[in-house]
Amino acid sequence: MSKIIYRFFLFLLISNIVYPQDRYESFQNWFNALPEYGYDGMKNAFTDKTNLAVIGSAGLSSLLVHQFDEELQDYAQTNGLLPERLAQFGDLYGGTWSALILPVSVIITSKSSNDTNKEMLQKLDYSVSALVANGITTILLKEIIGRKRPNGEDYRSMPSGHSSNSFTVAAVVNEIYGKEAGAVAYLLAGITGISRIHHNKHYLSDVLIGAGFGIIIGRGFAKTYNRYKKTSEFNLSVSFSLN
Repeated sequence: MSKIIYRFFLFLLISNIVYPQDRYESFQNWFNALPEYGYDGMKNAFTDKTNLAVIGSAGLSSLLVHQFDEELQDYAQTNGLLPERLAQFGDLYGGTWSALILPVSVIITSKSSNDTNKEMLQKLDYSVSALVANGITTILLKEIIGRKRPNGEDYRSMPSGHSSNSFTVAAVVNEIYGKEAGAVAYLLAGITGISRIHHNKHYLSDVLIGAGFGIIIGRGFAKTYNRYKKTSEFNLSVSFSLN
């Protein structure tokens, strides 16, 4: 949970730097509207028909491979699944890098493409809200399910947090930047998932469930993001001044 709080306040810090004056309302209004934004995003995540198909497929696949988890884990520890440097990259990317790279990339690309401050803020709202919602969901599921990790470290194996985080990022990238960038982000997310098996942190079934939740949460918040772009229903602006 501390990582989620850290990322949230990092977002506020970034916002403070990027938006010195021309927020269109106030921080209080933005903050008060967060529960509504979050509720709408999570509702979309779990009611959209495509999302239901995605999470259903992930759940069924996880159930089917569950019986082979131990065998795959033995193979992975004996033979390896990735070159070690690539596996280390996957761990770093899924753990912290992707969650930091995404908002920074939004700021840089928005500035370079001459987006308005409002458009940039909407993208930041979307990306950070999806990441935070996914983080909270993942933590709750870990505590409820209580599956022991293959390395015996703790009982927080399912779902894979690195996988859910990186697949959330992939879904957000796909929405904001299009299918080509999304394909690259999904490839990186796949490497992250495999790296967690390679390093004996998760079973394949953990990775599949994490990927499924990451995708549907990223897609669910995309609907809220698009709705907010088209209407003024969500008043999520933040007002800071450096003067």
